[in-house]
Amino acid sequence: MHRVAESLVKAERELGIDSRLVNMHETNAEELDEIATCDIFVPHTHFPNEIKRRLTRPLKMVFISHGTPEYIFQSAIADGKHGYGAGDGLMLWMHWMKIADAVCTFWPRHQAIMQSMCDKATKVRLLPLGMDHEFWKAGPSRGKFAGNPSVMTSENSHFMKWAYDLLIAWPWVYDQVPDACLHATYLPTDQHRYFFPLVNRNGASYGAHISPLTWPHDELRGILKSIDYYCNLVRYGDFNHMGLQAALCGAKVISYRGNPYADYWVDEGDQRDLAASLVEIFKGNAEPREKLPIPQLSDMGQTMKEVYESIL
Repeated sequence: MHRVAESLVKAERELGIDSRLVNMHETNAEELDEIATCDIFVPHTHFPNEIKRRLTRPLKMVFISHGTPEYIFQSAIADGKHGYGAGDGLMLWMHWMKIADAVCTFWPRHQAIMQSMCDKATKVRLLPLGMDHEFWKAGPSRGKFAGNPSVMTSENSHFMKWAYDLLIAWPWVYDQVPDACLHATYLPTDQHRYFFPLVNRNGASYGAHISPLTWPHDELRGILKSIDYYCNLVRYGDFNHMGLQAALCGAKVISYRGNPYADYWVDEGDQRDLAASLVEIFKGNAEPREKLPIPQLSDMGQTMKEVYESIL
């Protein structure tokens, strides 16, 4: 979310818009007074009272919804039972859809779900998830990663896209493609006590390197140029930054059916079917699909400019 907001600000500045990224944990009172003079505010999660109380003109707000609807709903139920005053992401999501001057998302599926929750006067707008092509296509590889093929996954470890299904399927893949190697990173340490007994027992660890490692963007770029395939298994066929970054770096992207930017689609469900599909891809028996071109930063910036102009 932070990276998307960061790239959005860069896209808007390149169009001449006076745009700034605000981290509320790194501001002082003087900066807040200046921030409060902005014409439009774009909260990606919450609009803080520290700014609201400083406003000297009517508030104009564009709400960009990042969270997957299913994850927002599930986490509100599963994570919201922590006693008095507990947070509620579902309430927050619906509140911003109700009061914002413009409501936006990057996913057509999310747009349809959100539109069904809005009154007829509210239009949920679709933004292209623009990427910095110049940055991600530049720079050298770090050298071919282990495995023929070398396969990577590095998703934020929430149930919507964590490595569980892939790690269940991997022993069956490794049995048929014994030279393959899975590089599963960004697996947080507080989940190791669950995942490592699983992969040690089912044998996934024999054909994989699994770790909590993360990297800054310039290092990640070199790593994504060092693999053959990136497994971007986000539920419901949604796409995200990691898959788009991997594609721009030259990796072949595998996703669940529906991701328009993926080279290969696999079906969501039975992990045995997932394994069989991966084997066919890795053996060269599956034809890559014709995918959509990845949007540029300028596409995202121009669309946001039109949103701003529509509410001013």
